[in-house]
Amino acid sequence: MTNKWPQFITRDLGDSDADRAEMDRRWRAYDRDMRALIAKGGLHQDDDGWWVETATGTLVGPDPDIERPLSDTDLARLRPMEQVAPELATRARGRPKSDNPKQPVTIRLDADLVETLRATGKGWQSRVNDMLRTAMDL
Repeated sequence: MTNKWPQFITRDLGDSDADRAEMDRRWRAYDRDMRALIAKGGLHQDDDGWWVETATGTLVGPDPDIERPLSDTDLARLRPMEQVAPELATRARGRPKSDNPKQPVTIRLDADLVETLRATGKGWQSRVNDMLRTAMDL
């Protein structure tokens, strides 16, 4: 099955000069094909800069002006985050640590009980925790 929309695939490329040349060749083809589609009409741009087929709502691809490979000039201008935004570089990442972290446990329960609990949807394990706290008067 072939895709009717232009594609810019680079996952098979490495960092060699030949790979960079191939990425540039693929980008020029993608850019040319996307610009031709945009000029032809029937597409609109969503809030994230992606082109969408107006008739079907099918996602076509990123705007070539936004999603382009970095040039040598672009790469030369890059700076480490510690220099550009040190307040962000030193900030802890991820979810804040809990003052009272939950402990993972292994417990064997009847299959129908687990099925019933899971059927209550996302967050079922937290609800089980709440039920146990209530049952234990905690």
